[in-house]
Amino acid sequence: MKKFRDLKMKIILTFFWIIIGGALLWFFAENLDQSVTIDVFGHTYEHINLVTVIFISTMLGLLLGAILMTWQVIKSKASLSSARRENKKLTKKVEELEEKIKQQANMLKTQKENDNNSESQDLATGNDA
Repeated sequence: MKKFRDLKMKIILTFFWIIIGGALLWFFAENLDQSVTIDVFGHTYEHINLVTVIFISTMLGLLLGAILMTWQVIKSKASLSSARRENKKLTKKVEELEEKIKQQANMLKTQKENDNNSESQDLATGNDA
């Protein structure tokens, strides 16, 4: 069932990208003969093809988005790594404390058994403590 759902999602995603690509091609074809003037940092560029401007702007936006996304992923992985180290340290401490508790419980049990044995011996010999 899951494989069918994954295949269905791949097909839907493929059609989505085909529609987006077709829309972009149609938009570029409609604006192929358009030109614009651009002012960038004090420089004026005249008669620049609108499709070229849109394409370069889109690519710069995608590049900037990819850089920001990569930075966020690296930051998240570093945070996750730190949390895992802290988790290991705390797990080790919990295990040490559990071992101490077991040792204390064993010592207490042994001490109670020794006390019970000495009381039994005292009762058997008739000595009152």
